[in-house]
Order: sequence, then structure tokens, then C-alpha cells
Amino acid sequence: MTDYSLQQKMEEAIIQLERAFIRLADDRDIDVVVEGGVLTVTFEEGEPGKFIISPNSSARQLWVSARMSSYKFDWSDQFSTFVLAQTGEPIRDVMTRLAREQLGDDNISL
Repeated sequence: MTDYSLQQKMEEAIIQLERAFIRLADDRDIDVVVEGGVLTVTFEEGEPGKFIISPNSSARQLWVSARMSSYKFDWSDQFSTFVLAQTGEPIRDVMTRLAREQLGDDNISL
């Protein structure tokens, strides 16, 4: 995959996550901001904290900082999404799990 195509995939993934968190923000006390291609989700409800989702073009990955940990996602042609490098778990599943933990609500779905 070309660098340009990968960059587009990164931008699309961030836009999709932004939309999912904005829908969640309709019911929860969270702020969602994209600035310079970096998505920041600030939680006022549940445990205070931030999720930061950013592209790392040189590593060809999406990086997530959340809940005092960092996660690196590689593009998967097989699944047509970014997946956690260590486990192959899709980024949306990981972000849903992290949001559930952050808000203490197992019913959240992104």
C-alpha cells in the first residue's frame, strides 16, 4: 500500500472514531475534538481522563494513548481496518472496550 493510501485510511479511521465518540457524547459528559489530524476524547464522566488517537506515518500505524497505556494499530487488508499489532483486535473493538472501562458501563457500543 502506498504512503498516500495509508494516510487516507488513517484519516478515515479517525473520522469514523470521531463520529462514534460524538454519538456517545450525546448521552455522556465527554468532549470530542480533532485538531491537526489527532482525535482527543476527554472524559468528564466516569474516571476523568483522555484518549488520544493519532496517525504515525513513519511507523505506518495509528497510535492510541488511553487509560495509562499505549496501543499501536497496523492496517489489515484482511479485515479492512486497523488492528492491534499484538492481538489482531480491530481498533473499533478496542476503543469500545476502553470506553466501557473508562465510563464503567458495559452497554456502550461505538
